[in-house]
Amino acid sequence: MAIPLCKPNPAKLSESASSLREIEERAFFSNFGPVNAAFERKMADRIFAGVGECLTVCNATIGLIIAIRQAIERRPDSRRRYALMPSFTFAAMAQAACWNQLAPLFCDINQYDWSADPASERRLLEKHQDEIAVVVPYATFGYPIDLARYEQIQSQYGIPVVVDAAASLGTVSADGRGFGTGFSGAVVFSMHVTKAFATGEGGLVYSANSELIHTLRSMSNYGFSQPRNAATIGLNGKMSEVATLLATLRLEDFDTVMQRRSHILELYRSALPELSFQPASGLRQAHQFTPTLLPLEFASSRPAIQAEMRRRGVDSATYFSPHVAEQDYFRAHADLASLPVTNDVASRALTLPLFDTMTDDEARQVVSAVEAALALHRPPQTSMPQLISARS
Repeated sequence: MAIPLCKPNPAKLSESASSLREIEERAFFSNFGPVNAAFERKMADRIFAGVGECLTVCNATIGLIIAIRQAIERRPDSRRRYALMPSFTFAAMAQAACWNQLAPLFCDINQYDWSADPASERRLLEKHQDEIAVVVPYATFGYPIDLARYEQIQSQYGIPVVVDAAASLGTVSADGRGFGTGFSGAVVFSMHVTKAFATGEGGLVYSANSELIHTLRSMSNYGFSQPRNAATIGLNGKMSEVATLLATLRLEDFDTVMQRRSHILELYRSALPELSFQPASGLRQAHQFTPTLLPLEFASSRPAIQAEMRRRGVDSATYFSPHVAEQDYFRAHADLASLPVTNDVASRALTLPLFDTMTDDEARQVVSAVEAALALHRPPQTSMPQLISARS
């Protein structure tokens, strides 16, 4: 049986007829209705330990767009023309910057967890400080990046930070609280159907700064501060009551979902020692799929390895290859020579299947397919070099 990269498994509205009927009877389908309000409170309490506030949005890209625009409004200067970000990420981050008429300024990533490299960030901050409107780090594949460093950046440089935490909803930091808890800037999560916290389309913006969430709420509702009175730039970024119901239902079984995904990932780690994985960090990491790196000597054989895996009934992908700076629309803003680690990691990325209902037998089938593909395409008479990326 073919094993897909992901198998969406949102909560079943068909089993929630009574809740749907309540929405219909209230005739309150959007505009921050009661289901939405209750969900935002639950997320603030259960995920973020009651610290700060949450705002739902129709999707995470809209969340990034309004959060970046709010950051620009805080630095209203014509010289602010860049959004500083890693290139090893999904295109949504760069697109959100472009919609705000900012050019992506790409920093390199580190060799450890594949998130923005502090030294590369610092060089660009020093060189372009007066031109940077916002810093947009990526919590790579749900990894709990160091937000204390970004608080320091906000303080030292006076530049707002918007965290792209698309895959991180469910990640628990070492202090036992959800990733992002206490951060004074905006942290944007996705609830897309392919994420661990799967709905259909949806997003969540968190901040410990209640005033920031209040402003973003207004921006997501046409900029209205009072009924029919736009006091700031805005758009329609609201999440419907039915979509929020899906999110509320997912919250009920989310711990079980996370446990299953973590179990499968640990099975991969144990069974595939030749591949590199992100190091374990915090108490729990949300896993959308399973990002790995091939050993250096297999990089040029990646297409053939994937083809052999498909022949054996296992799908795979290459998140993030091409990385953003390699993509056609963004090449004009990119200096690929300054991104050596990004180029290396992207060239060896191999993404393995992971989904809520995945069985141990299916995971072992994936392992067998990877092992067979590596054996078939192993370069002759080579010893395995030290892997660039840490493995734990």
